[in-house]
Amino acid sequence: MSNLNVINEIEEIEITKLLSKMSVREKIGQCVMIEPFFCLTDLNNQGHNFSGVLDPGFLKLVLDDYHVGFFLYGGVTRVGDDTMLSWAKYIDSTRKYAKSINQKIPLLFGSDAIHGVNFVKGSTIFSHNLGVASTWNTELVKDYSDVVSKELSEMGMKCNFAPTIDVARDQRWGRVYESLGEDPYLASEMSKSLILGMQHNNKVAGCAKHFIGYGEASNGMDRTPADISERNIKEIHLPPFKAAIEAGVKMIMMNGGDLNGTPIVISKKMLKGVLREELGFRGVTMCDWEDVNRLVDRHHVAKNKEEAILKAFNAGLDMNMAVSDLNTIEIMEKLVKENKISMERLDEACGNVLRVKMQLNLFEEKDINTSSAVELSGNQESKDISKKLATESITLLKNENELLPLSKNIKSILVTGKTADSKRHLCGGWTLNWLSANEEDLNFPTIIDKIRDITSEKTKITYVSGVEDLNTLNVSKSDFDVCICVVGEEPHSEWLGDSMSMKIESTEIEMLKASYETGIPVVMVSILGRPVNMIWADTYINSILWAHLPGSEGAQAITDVLFGDYNPSGRTAITFPKDGNQIPIVYNARKYVSYEINTRYDPLYPFGYGLSYTTFEYSNLIVPKEVVVGNNCIISFTLKNIGSRAGTEVVQLYMNDVYASVTRPLKSLKKFIKVYLEANETKTIELVLSKEDFSLYDENLDFVQEERDIEIHIDSFKKVISVIK
Repeated sequence: MSNLNVINEIEEIEITKLLSKMSVREKIGQCVMIEPFFCLTDLNNQGHNFSGVLDPGFLKLVLDDYHVGFFLYGGVTRVGDDTMLSWAKYIDSTRKYAKSINQKIPLLFGSDAIHGVNFVKGSTIFSHNLGVASTWNTELVKDYSDVVSKELSEMGMKCNFAPTIDVARDQRWGRVYESLGEDPYLASEMSKSLILGMQHNNKVAGCAKHFIGYGEASNGMDRTPADISERNIKEIHLPPFKAAIEAGVKMIMMNGGDLNGTPIVISKKMLKGVLREELGFRGVTMCDWEDVNRLVDRHHVAKNKEEAILKAFNAGLDMNMAVSDLNTIEIMEKLVKENKISMERLDEACGNVLRVKMQLNLFEEKDINTSSAVELSGNQESKDISKKLATESITLLKNENELLPLSKNIKSILVTGKTADSKRHLCGGWTLNWLSANEEDLNFPTIIDKIRDITSEKTKITYVSGVEDLNTLNVSKSDFDVCICVVGEEPHSEWLGDSMSMKIESTEIEMLKASYETGIPVVMVSILGRPVNMIWADTYINSILWAHLPGSEGAQAITDVLFGDYNPSGRTAITFPKDGNQIPIVYNARKYVSYEINTRYDPLYPFGYGLSYTTFEYSNLIVPKEVVVGNNCIISFTLKNIGSRAGTEVVQLYMNDVYASVTRPLKSLKKFIKVYLEANETKTIELVLSKEDFSLYDENLDFVQEERDIEIHIDSFKKVISVIK
């Protein structure tokens, strides 16, 4: 059980004492967060004349009159020149003012550091979450989250609106690249690692999002209604949040959409029944950007703002991301005076916020050491981990005739595609902005830079960014040994990335086809945040690497794989459909197979797929014939690298129920492990299956074990184990 969920009696006594000294408005202020730059603009539009967010008059109004306890930054705000020095100085100045008022309750700062400290110029940008999940390396993921947390903490940013732990069940959804893929077990293991790393030493509060069902909208579009059965919620969407809570996550952000007809922010069933009572969460619940007000103008479940606030707060929402709406505090104060919001409920919500501030040691925090914050920004450790994360995420989808890896002494290379010379495409959305960074604000090598660095001085490298330039060049297949075509996508955020067609962008596919038509063997390097329609590429292109959105160290990682310094070990965390017509397509759909109806799982690239520059052989699979209900069992096998190169295999163990009392998935991932083997090296691997692994949700949705036969799948091997009493 996590420390968060164990009641600290001393902590609770201190919270009770503090609450007894606070006015109603002070308590309400702790339950509202604003974006100060947005708030400043609105106030000045209303007739104020504040000079900026550090104007003493502005700070007095927001912090002393309204007692706001939380400042957020949602990806569009720029502070000064956007460097770490500007951010650290700003946060330090604001904190000092807050310490002088409000019962000396410290101000909490939060931001969307979803792939590094991605809002600060010069910070290391990491791979987005789908790439993170594709590493299948939980220890590396924990290290990544830890190093980001250190940088955030040093600058005074004590809450991270991350990790995004949604399970993505529709490849058309614009936020797929922010998700942890389609599988609940892989997402849960990654969720746990991200929280443990981020909250290491209680320096930063993680905020798991978006509770719940956000990755399964009914039409693949962002924030649209989701109709999901209770079974699907329990089996697919709850596990990553359960893992985050068990790891001690301090905050959880709600899905801004509705689930089965009820917006999550007013769902007592989900906020109280599931999150608090079933999962035991004791931290802070918060809404996303203005989602309480959207109950009026989007969901139409409240007739006005007052009713929206009342419904959300009484349903169990602790923190309202009001953005710039200070009137929210006045409305809440009125509702408390009218006893529509009870003092008990207000104390509960405010107490949850105060508890997190105490756990982060904010009441004892010292002034920010701006020099230390600047020194830590973009530090070498973060770059090293970012490179390793990007490298291990790269997935080899095709390698016809072993075209890859390339020799560094190759005579001539044609590099095509504008993404080969782009930094912003490597980073994707949520980089120095909500959408994407400006190219001139990023300072790291591009793919073409690193290709030139890694190859021999004698290698002839020719680069063209567009089809017209390629046509002007008028190349023939004898002019070059290989063509590296880099295919990207315009960086996007949230609903702007929704894609019903799942097509590669027109200019990019034209460049790829033109590269193929030269007759030169083509390597496609895909800088894509999610699965797209790759049928043409898979049919005609010799080799395909999927590098996801790898971040600022991505170019080095990609060239290391292209030229054999790293043997690719990434595995898909989400299915590649052949095209959008196959959607919904997930590997663990509930089983229905017949000869009359084609219900096969038949994607282009399945979940868990990825090639290597070497070959691994599985043998001697030992599975007990029986396991007694409630007991663990050990599965063992031999793994050998039978190729000529060292490499890393991602071992995946799946279960398939031969029969059960309820319909079961086609198969379910239960264990995985990454195993590094030198050429010709052999290892015996043991995997332990627990009673939870053998359990299922029965007709009544009770999590139980049943007597039944289960197939164990490892690689191409299948063996049946019987669960008995």
